[in-house]
Amino acid sequence: MAESVRQKKVADRVKKLVSVVIDRKVNDPDKGFVTITHVKMSPDLRIASIYFTAFGDAAVAKKSLNALERAKNFIRNEIAPELKMRFLPELRFFVDDTQEYARQIGRLLDDMNKEDDEI
Repeated sequence: MAESVRQKKVADRVKKLVSVVIDRKVNDPDKGFVTITHVKMSPDLRIASIYFTAFGDAAVAKKSLNALERAKNFIRNEIAPELKMRFLPELRFFVDDTQEYARQIGRLLDDMNKEDDEI
């Protein structure tokens, strides 16, 4: 099912607000260098699935995920005055692994091309 215009607008606003709060107000050293890549809102706008990348390997991403999970109520309270919605969405954080997935596919294609060249 396609996202509604309202879902997209709210997701965009949540992305901007959460990015600012994480960058400027979350002081957990385990947070690392985090970039919010995209946000998906549930159809009823009560759940915000927030996808992020962390600079580093999988262990760094796991530490960042744990830090964001610890800070999610703080982040939620910080964005509340700016969001101005009847219901404040629950924040759920996920590591965005699409870049790593694309790299793996690229490596597989390179390997296939090398095998074709050898034949």
